[in-house]
Amino acid sequence: MNQLVQLLQQKTALIVSLPANSLELFQAAAEGGADAIKIHFNIEHRASGTSFGPTTEYTDLLSNMRGMFAGSIGAVAGDSPQKVTKEEVDRLVSFGVDFISLYSRHAPGWMLSDKRIDKMLAVGADYRESTVTALRSLPIEMLEASIIPPQEYGDPLSIDDLLNYRWLVENSGKPVIVPSQRNLQVEELEALQLTGVRGIMIGAIVTGTDASSIYEATRRFRSELDRLTE
Repeated sequence: MNQLVQLLQQKTALIVSLPANSLELFQAAAEGGADAIKIHFNIEHRASGTSFGPTTEYTDLLSNMRGMFAGSIGAVAGDSPQKVTKEEVDRLVSFGVDFISLYSRHAPGWMLSDKRIDKMLAVGADYRESTVTALRSLPIEMLEASIIPPQEYGDPLSIDDLLNYRWLVENSGKPVIVPSQRNLQVEELEALQLTGVRGIMIGAIVTGTDASSIYEATRRFRSELDRLTE
């Protein structure tokens, strides 16, 4: 069991999903107070113009990140089963990445029985209830609730969203992490905690894309989560 899974059992964890793989952005999230930081590889998103290459293109980050951060480090290893290779996962493990984050449709079958690294499985807006309930009996450690339709990214959080997150908590049997597909505000953290979600993952919609904005957003969410646990 990695340190993020252990932390999720104790309190609401703050995860920062970086918009680009750089030491500067990584350090900003670490200094802002993230419990875990997520990086990305082998992704091509033509509509937004966002792309991440293989791990061999980010040796500087991978070689130095463990010396900069004692928390949990995760990686999206690709956007298709063909790209998530054993060689890429081997490399990530060797550099200290302790959890893999993937949509279920992007995760190759062999990963289900890979015991070297914990898995954060993401379900999208089109998820089936049977997929969620099946998680109860499978070795998937965390559930990422990426259930907001793309055309609604950046909209305000609603109580309807909170009800949907609560359903996932009650039916998955796993710690549920909510990513900032909505424009999450620190004032909503208490409401999110009431649903039973165990992790908040802030990304570009909340953090922006430069080091200073990532640091400030991370620090702001860290302070509020700490206040709620006092």
